[in-house]
Amino acid sequence: MKRVLGAALALVLVAPVAAMAQRTSVSRDVPIYSNGGYPDLSSDPKRFVSQMEIVDRLFEDGDCELVEGSVGGPGYRRLLRFDTVLINSGDGDLKIGSPTDPNNPYAGWFVYSDCHKHYHIRDFSNYQLLNLDGTVAAQGHKQAFCLEDLLKYSNDNKSSGYVCANQGITSGWADWYFKQLSGQWIDITGVPEGDYVVHVEINYAKTFPEGKNRYSNVIETTIHVPDPRNKVQVDTSPLLYTQ
Repeated sequence: MKRVLGAALALVLVAPVAAMAQRTSVSRDVPIYSNGGYPDLSSDPKRFVSQMEIVDRLFEDGDCELVEGSVGGPGYRRLLRFDTVLINSGDGDLKIGSPTDPNNPYAGWFVYSDCHKHYHIRDFSNYQLLNLDGTVAAQGHKQAFCLEDLLKYSNDNKSSGYVCANQGITSGWADWYFKQLSGQWIDITGVPEGDYVVHVEINYAKTFPEGKNRYSNVIETTIHVPDPRNKVQVDTSPLLYTQ
C-alpha cells in the first residue's frame, strides 16, 4: 500500500440497478456471459485500488495538461492517480472502428487533440472525488485516447486485433489506462484533509450499447486525502501519451 494515501483503501462497488452484479474481485480468467452478442464493460477493481496513489507534479504554461484542462493551473498540482482497466465480459466485441472514417457511426464522438496529435473519445469516462455525502469535491477531466486490446482476461478468446486505428475491445479482453498516462488522474490540489470517495464511471455518455449490462459501469473506493500542506512524493517521471 502506498504511504502517500495516509489510510487503507476500502473497496466499494456501486450497482446503479439491481440487475447489475457487484464485481468485487477479478482474476485473469473472467467468465464471459451470454449478452445477445453485445459487449459489457466494467473496471478491474484490483488494479483500481492497488495502483492508486497521490503525488505532486509541476506543470508549466503551455503544457498539454493545461491546454486540455486536466489540471487546474500552472505550478505544482496534487494528483490522485490510478489505473483503469476496461474489461469486456459480454459475448460480443465492442466495435468502434476508425476515428478518421467519416462514415463511422461513432464519428461524432471522436475529438482530435491538436496538442497531443491524436483522437480522443469524448465523454467516455467520468472521474470524480466525492465527499461522503455524494457532492463533488474535485472533478477529473478524462477522455479515452483509444480503445484497444491490451490485456487478455479470458483463456478462450483470441484478440480481434483492435488498435487505435481500428478501435474496439474483444470479448474476454481489456484495455488498460495506466496511471502514468497524461490525464489519468483527478487534480485534488487544495482539497482539505479527510475521507472521500473516488468515483469512476465508464461509457459515461452511454455511447456504446452494452446489452443486459450485467456488470456495473461504476466503480468506487474510499480514500483518505492528507493535509494539502503535508509533503507527498514529487513525480518527475516523463508523462506517457498514446500514439
